[in-house]
Amino acid sequence: MVPSSLKDEPQCHKAVFLKLFNFSLGVMIIGMVLTLFPGFASTATPGFPLEAENGNAEKAAETLLKWKSTLDNQSRPLLSSWQGENACSSNWTGITCDLPGVVTSLNLSNMGLRGMLGALNFTALPHLVSLDLSNNSFRGPVPQEVGKLRSLIRLNLYGNNLNGFIPTSIGNLSNLENLCLAANGLSGPIPQEVGDLRGLTILALSRNSLNGSIPTSVGNLVNLTVLLLHFNNLSGFVPRELNNLTRLVQFTLAQNELTGKLPENVCLGGSLEVFTAFDNRLNGPIPKSLRNCSSLVRVWLQGNRLSGNITEDFGVYPKLKFIDLSLNRLSGKLSWTWGLCSSLESLRVSQNVIFGEIPPMIGNMTQLRVLDLSSNYITGGIPHELGRLFLLIELSLYGNNISGDIPLEIGLFSSLAKLNLASNSLSGPIPAQLGQCRKLWYLNLSRNVIQGSIPSEVGNIQFLQILDLSSNFLEGKLAQDLGKLTALADLNLSHNGFFGSIPHSFYDMLGLVSVDISYNDLEGPLPDIKAFRMAPYAAIQNNKDVCGVVAGLRACTSSSSKKTNRERGKKLVVRITLSVTSTSFLIVVLVGIVLLAGKRCKNKKCNLTELSTGDPFVVWSYDGKLVYRLIVEATEAFHPKYRIGEGGFGAVYKAELSPDRVLAVKKLHSLEDGEVVGVTSLQREVKCLANICHRNIVKLYGYCLHPKHSFLVYEFLERGSLRRILKDDEAAMELHWVRRVDVLKGVANALSYMHHDCFPSWIHRDMTSNNVLLDADYEAHVSDFGIARLLKPDSSNWTSLAGTLGYIAPELAYLPVVTEKCDVYGFGVIAMEVIMGKHPGDLISISGPSSSSLAKIGSDFLLQDVLDRRLSPPMGRDAEDVVSIAKLALGCLQVDPRRRPSMKGVSLLLPVQVPLAKPFSEITLGELNSFGC
Repeated sequence: MVPSSLKDEPQCHKAVFLKLFNFSLGVMIIGMVLTLFPGFASTATPGFPLEAENGNAEKAAETLLKWKSTLDNQSRPLLSSWQGENACSSNWTGITCDLPGVVTSLNLSNMGLRGMLGALNFTALPHLVSLDLSNNSFRGPVPQEVGKLRSLIRLNLYGNNLNGFIPTSIGNLSNLENLCLAANGLSGPIPQEVGDLRGLTILALSRNSLNGSIPTSVGNLVNLTVLLLHFNNLSGFVPRELNNLTRLVQFTLAQNELTGKLPENVCLGGSLEVFTAFDNRLNGPIPKSLRNCSSLVRVWLQGNRLSGNITEDFGVYPKLKFIDLSLNRLSGKLSWTWGLCSSLESLRVSQNVIFGEIPPMIGNMTQLRVLDLSSNYITGGIPHELGRLFLLIELSLYGNNISGDIPLEIGLFSSLAKLNLASNSLSGPIPAQLGQCRKLWYLNLSRNVIQGSIPSEVGNIQFLQILDLSSNFLEGKLAQDLGKLTALADLNLSHNGFFGSIPHSFYDMLGLVSVDISYNDLEGPLPDIKAFRMAPYAAIQNNKDVCGVVAGLRACTSSSSKKTNRERGKKLVVRITLSVTSTSFLIVVLVGIVLLAGKRCKNKKCNLTELSTGDPFVVWSYDGKLVYRLIVEATEAFHPKYRIGEGGFGAVYKAELSPDRVLAVKKLHSLEDGEVVGVTSLQREVKCLANICHRNIVKLYGYCLHPKHSFLVYEFLERGSLRRILKDDEAAMELHWVRRVDVLKGVANALSYMHHDCFPSWIHRDMTSNNVLLDADYEAHVSDFGIARLLKPDSSNWTSLAGTLGYIAPELAYLPVVTEKCDVYGFGVIAMEVIMGKHPGDLISISGPSSSSLAKIGSDFLLQDVLDRRLSPPMGRDAEDVVSIAKLALGCLQVDPRRRPSMKGVSLLLPVQVPLAKPFSEITLGELNSFGC
């Protein structure tokens, strides 16, 4: 996972433009002198004015046109304005000149150019002050000739495909203030000559393959404010000479192989905001200067061997938003002073040697979203004051020695998604208030001494996917309401004292993949669903008298089996016809792989009873003809007035079986001869949704293949598609900035789950705003998996071009190999669509496999000018969110799929807010698209 700050490169234009202004002023003065006193030219010091008169602009034009001719066929048209014999004519793209005709700036950033950097004759441009070729696809080494640009103040080659060593001639650029070579393929050591650049304020060499040690000469760069060395292969000790760098604002060493101690004076100047050194082999104490470093915003030091006392080595940080000290050797107690860090959103100090109690003052950190104190030696109880952390998304306290009851205030965590209190000494009952945490997807209370029964309210947590209550002292009968956890994938109730039979409602838990009920006193038949059929004997052993479907277990008697099936069938019919419950559709079928593509019912009725296909995914445990009839009647045989959407293979209808039982039914198109269009799509969608289960992915309840009406049945999402909402002015205004951010978080979480938490991974291939549905609470659900496919690690994954125009990743036009980065591109389009209120259209352009898809015409646009004007301009935190989203979106829209982030990275970065480096009204899309210096 890459923290967002490591992708944010500093904006340093002010100093460069000031130098350019001074330079221009000098040129103008000299020009005036030469005009007023012609004879002065004979005694003037030789310099560029005389050279300019002798054809500097013409020589530059000849050089640049020659270089243009070496670029690829897609690149040359982008420089169509380069014509004629004068490079200083007003229409040459990217060229800035000073009087009288001297080329001083070459800026071709974000143009999508491809070619060899070495083909440019730098010696013909001796007066360049600024050279910016960032975010293109230039390849080859950085030529030694760059060192002859003695006037250069800014050199930015970020985000290309450059390789080879950093030339030692770089040390000749004595006027250089900004050097950015990040995000290339550079290798070899950092040359000692870098230390000769005494005026350097920004040095960005991150995201390359540099090796060797950090040269001690870097300590000479006492004016540095930004030093970015993360994501390389650097090794050896961090030089003590870095203690001289007391003006640093950003200092990143993350993901290298560095050893030794961190420099003590890292924040001696009091301006450090971003400090990252995670995933190295660093040891020794926390730098002393960090204690009083009140400027800190982000600190990531996890994954090292750092020692020290967390009580003494850290102070109060009013601006700090994120800190991760996990996987180190820190000791001491959590100080109450952490509660004074009022801006803190994420505090992670897991896997250290921290002891003592959790201070109640932690409850004052009302902006906190993540609190991870796991795998330490913390004692005492969970403070009731934590109930004030209303924004908390993750609470991880596992692996400590925390005792006492789980506080009732747990029900106040309305946003909580992950709760892990495992491996402690918690006692008392499971509080019923836990059922109020409706957004929980992960709940682990295992290996404690919790007593009592499972409260029925737990069944209200409809998005719960993982529930582990094992190794406690729980007892009693299992509540029927647990069957409402239809999204549950992993259930562990082992090593408790549960008795009685497993409730019939467990037949509804068709998303269940893994189950363990061993070491209880349960008896009777096991539910005939996939999780139990696939369970090993160890998962059900040591119970009183269970029987049924698990291999190695005795078969149930026919009388008990028939009785169970009869009772179960009656319950299902009653639930469907009377609509007793109000939380989930009761067509309890296990969706699976449809093997009936070439088969049709011989009569005009579709029999959905259990099929003898041998396919373990296909089990219809009730008479499906009744359900079929109810759906057809509810839609009046799919009358157009019930149609709520249209897809490539069918239309979507609203089926209201009762006032509180509403379904979405996708009916496949049928031909006159009874053939069903899109059966392959149906098969793929059923197969996909049978293997994935996530709160932000639409639920599929069942399907039917019939010559007259073949359809899939889903949960009904009240607000419809994101596209429909954005097209409706009134609905779009209800979708304010906070809700729009949450929508994108939901989509990102769903795609992250598909790409990174499923094996093999699933890719959607048709990510559009039309396939993002919103429920009554504006929570996003990804839908329509008709062209989704498995991403097989041992396959070439070739594909035909598929998807929706305007959302298709550009590489599929010339390289038909499907990867998860196709979904990332689609997400980028959706993200821009959400903040703009419409499809970005011409704002993003595709011109071959270049490195950026932001159209040149759009790079100069102010961000505020492209936002949805139906909403008030974002302010404060909303503005930070919008900037972060726009930056992430443009990253996802990189034409080169290798440059796009992963969806896991996007899902973790979306909640991260970054303080704005300049007023919101001044931020351009070009600045956000420049992921470099």
